[in-house]
Parts: sequence; C-alpha cells; structure tokens
Amino acid sequence: MQVTFLGTAAAPSVPSPFCVCEACTGARRAGGKNLRRRSSIVVNDDLIVDIGPDVVSASFVHGVALTGIGVCLMTHTHEDHYDPELIMSRHESYGTVLAKEMILAGSIETLRAIDVDLAGRCRYGSIFDRQARRALGIDLLPLEPFKGRDVGDYRVTGYPANHGTVEGALLYAIEQGRLAVFYGTDTSVLPEHVWEHLLRAGTRFDLLILDHTYGVGIDVSPPDHLASVDVIGHVDRFRRSCLLKDNARVYATHISHEGYLEHDELDAFAAANGYRIAYDGLSLAIDG
Repeated sequence: MQVTFLGTAAAPSVPSPFCVCEACTGARRAGGKNLRRRSSIVVNDDLIVDIGPDVVSASFVHGVALTGIGVCLMTHTHEDHYDPELIMSRHESYGTVLAKEMILAGSIETLRAIDVDLAGRCRYGSIFDRQARRALGIDLLPLEPFKGRDVGDYRVTGYPANHGTVEGALLYAIEQGRLAVFYGTDTSVLPEHVWEHLLRAGTRFDLLILDHTYGVGIDVSPPDHLASVDVIGHVDRFRRSCLLKDNARVYATHISHEGYLEHDELDAFAAANGYRIAYDGLSLAIDG
C-alpha cells in the first residue's frame, strides 16, 4: 500500500495568504516543506480522501495522476476538503473522457450536502438520480458510522468525527488485505464510543494519521480540531490500547499557523513525542 499526502494544511493553507505573523513569514522565507496545500491523501493510485481545491495542482506538482481514482472518501464538505467543480468536471458536457467510474462515499449527511450544493451550481440533476450519476460517471456509497463496507479492493469503516457542529463528518479506517490506515483529520478529541468500537474491532494499524491543526503551546483542546498536546495523548492511547502494530508509523497533518514552528523544528518536537509531521508530497510505502 502506498499513501501519498497531496496536502497537509488546514483551511487557510500555510502560509495563510494574507497573514504576516511570524509563522507565515517564516514559512514563506524557508519554503520547501513549510509550504502546505489543503489536506488530502491518495492511497495507491485509486483511492482519494477528500477532493478539495488544491488536489489538482498538488497532483501535478507531485506526479500523482488522478485519472485512476475509483474511490473518493469524503470526510465532510467544508470548502478546504470539497471542491464541487471537480465532480462537475466529470460530466459529459465538459467533454471529459473518463477512465473509470468513481464511487463517491461518505455519510448520508455529506452526500446530501453535496447534492444540494451541485443543484445550486448546475442543472445536471440530483446525484441520487441514476441518470445524473451516469452522466457524471459516479456511484454513491452512503456510509454508516462503525459499519465496515467493501469498496473495490478496500474495507472502509467510517468513525464519527468530533468536528464542532458539523453533522456526518467521518474519520476513516482503510484496510487492504493485512494492511490498515487510520485517517483522523478534522476532529477534536475522539469520543469514548469511538475508542470503544476501535477496541472491539481489533484492527491494528500500520499507519495512523491525525489532525494537528494547532501546534505547540496550545494547552486547551479546541472544540473542532486537535493541538499538539492532544495528538501526543492520542498517539499514546493508540499505542497503549494495542491499536498500532509494533512497526506502525504515525504522522500529523491538517496543520495551521497557530503554534506553528518551521517544519524541521516541528518535526523534531513531534519525533521526541512519538510521531512525525507530514509534508506535501510525502509518500509512504506500507508493507506491514
């Protein structure tokens, strides 16, 4: 299994475009791994998590073709994770020649929100209508929390995110054979019923990816995201609960400029606390 980070930033990107704080100024000066697009990952070459506004440019820069994507898992429809134009561009009226159908998967709340949004932008019809789906080259897969589904070569289980007032936001366990990835971004502290189900499911993950919107020095858990102190606690609990394999890797993503250090410094802080900081274009081979 290959996991590639197309983007690792929170909504405003890093640096935030209109910000002259020390973190954003330093990111512009240092460049490289400090320049972050909005968060998304690609698994192998056929599954993507979130299709936000930066995935196309990121795919060009990092040499990741999106033509073979057959599964799109949506965490939620905040604008940094969902660009409706990318779904609309699949329509036959764009002259697009599709290599394959794409399964659009997410909570029913997320799929309904996408449907309403597309209805306000185009006249292609409801994505819950078969004819509209055929024209867009998509199929829908509503996911219920805690219920695993087979999707192509993968077993996917959605877990409720603790993302403020957002309804239907999901975190994902993605399994392929004996390999497993947990993608947990856009969430605050995981609810106890999520921990309980993870323990009952018994999946041991090869790769854990967690939200790290807020950085160092933020001691109070935000209501919709994690800060470094929360990530440290979550990583420790995943390990103590035997939810990670012995050689598992742990990375943080969805990074903003609050409490931000330059990448190498932040990564050194993270490494001392049992995890690493992802960067745009990072590609990890997961072989168990």
